[in-house]
Amino acid sequence: MPFQTLKTQLARAIAKELAHPEITEEILVAELGTPPNLALGHLALPCFRMAKLFKQNPHGMAQDLCKRLSSPDWEATPAGPYANFRFRAGHLFQSTLKAVLANPETYGSDKSGANQTVLIEFCSPNIAKQLGFHHIRTTLIGNTLSNIYSFLGFKTERINFVGDWGSQFARLLAAFDQWGDKSQLNSKDVPRAMAHLSEIYVRFHKDLEQNPDRLEKASAALKKLETGDRETTELWKSVRELSIGAMERTLKRMHVQFDHVDGESQYVPQILPMLEEVKKKAEGRLSDGAWIVEVEGYTTPALIQKRDGTTLYLTRDIAAAVERAKRFTFDRMLYVVSEQQRLHFQLLFGVLKKMGYKWADKCEHLSFGTVLFGHEKMSTREGRIILLEDILNEAKDLALAECAQKNPDLANKEEVAEMVGLGAVIFGQLSTHRQRDIEFNWKEILAFEGETGPYVQYAAVRCHSLLEKARDKGELSTEVPDTSDYTFASEEEALILELSRFRSALLSAVRDNEPYHLSHHLIDVAKAFNRFYYRFPVLQAAEAKPRDVRLNLVRATQQVLLNGLKLMGILCPREM
Repeated sequence: MPFQTLKTQLARAIAKELAHPEITEEILVAELGTPPNLALGHLALPCFRMAKLFKQNPHGMAQDLCKRLSSPDWEATPAGPYANFRFRAGHLFQSTLKAVLANPETYGSDKSGANQTVLIEFCSPNIAKQLGFHHIRTTLIGNTLSNIYSFLGFKTERINFVGDWGSQFARLLAAFDQWGDKSQLNSKDVPRAMAHLSEIYVRFHKDLEQNPDRLEKASAALKKLETGDRETTELWKSVRELSIGAMERTLKRMHVQFDHVDGESQYVPQILPMLEEVKKKAEGRLSDGAWIVEVEGYTTPALIQKRDGTTLYLTRDIAAAVERAKRFTFDRMLYVVSEQQRLHFQLLFGVLKKMGYKWADKCEHLSFGTVLFGHEKMSTREGRIILLEDILNEAKDLALAECAQKNPDLANKEEVAEMVGLGAVIFGQLSTHRQRDIEFNWKEILAFEGETGPYVQYAAVRCHSLLEKARDKGELSTEVPDTSDYTFASEEEALILELSRFRSALLSAVRDNEPYHLSHHLIDVAKAFNRFYYRFPVLQAAEAKPRDVRLNLVRATQQVLLNGLKLMGILCPREM
């Protein structure tokens, strides 16, 4: 029985005992927190609000509550104004291990999201260039959240809304008209072809300083595209196909998949009727020849159509949102996009609400911080870009060197290096709160010590080694041992507690749309395991019962780590 279930049972017991309409099970689950250290217990309930309702002082309320809530499953101890609860270690061990062994690969999952549909838009690059490293956070945050939502029973739709239209694409077309080489697009060397597109795109923006009239040529190219000019459309199709193929190869390497790869272009046929609907329902008006919508609370209006009649990213976002509402009937729609786009989404949601769409309240922008290399932001236009594929290749090379040094006889070095290197990069991007900026540092993310991917992977590898040795000796039982007469040491109890909290971490991740809750939990599990591992012999335990108990803890630890890493898109080798 996972910790979250035990927590719910405790909250239900408290609510039943107090029988007060303002003290419900749901409120108590939210208020039950974690004590500052394990010696105080597993859960702590502040008694301030309850004391006020019952006209007692908080200290007395905590003492009274603990006296009334005795149970064979937990101990209740007052500590000042807090009622602390400790689940009996044997009960926690039995319930957790039975849950792990019953369904190992789905341990931690549940059906809390049943009958709910969640749309998650992430990655969503402007195509015609290879994925840059600055796309990694949206991709990994979105992928991890999508995996967790699915694991918890939600019907999850993963959407990659690629920028294959609009001003940025028009600028590429204008650049290609000036400096492009069509033979490059037929090249079997995809990286070379994509490099050519990036080169002329950067050249266009550098040339703008001397030739601002280039923007007029870009506008003309967009008009040609929107009116279906044959030659322009053929070039657009070639670039789009080449770009998406390159993008999907890189994403596959990171175990990222999408249910839908939608382009802005697919909404172009709907743009004119959509514009009329926006103008009518959202009270659009002309301003200096352009159409805008005033959004309450914002001084900047939403620009929905430029003076030359062309559309914008915002216009296509409106069309996409309306179409998705019809296609999916979602309960939540999440946009995983950088903090720099905050105003864009505020205006988007504001326009949708002004149009009368009640489901606009179910839309949310999940912003995230910037990845910095030497405190410098990346920019495609200025040519200051680091390719994601290059980072993944370097991660593999560095991991290969590290693994070869630590274990010269390691088999399948290339395969292991891919798992460790990419795992280090992925974990490094998810090991801090999503809204914080990250400074990329190879030494830190590839370290085998500290709060890193290799540290977590190595704990799982250590578990695998112990279990294989036990299996070879015939000492690995398939049954959870009876622990009624077993006294758990603090390191064992701490490890059991962390293992039982796996589902709680996942529920926190979807509650806050924050993958950090999962990565942080895996670090806590790995730390608790290593303290346990260095404190006690496992295979060398003198008696059968301690050996059996500890091997089961090892087995559960490995499963939690593997399940958690998989949700992050990280594979784990058997050796490192």
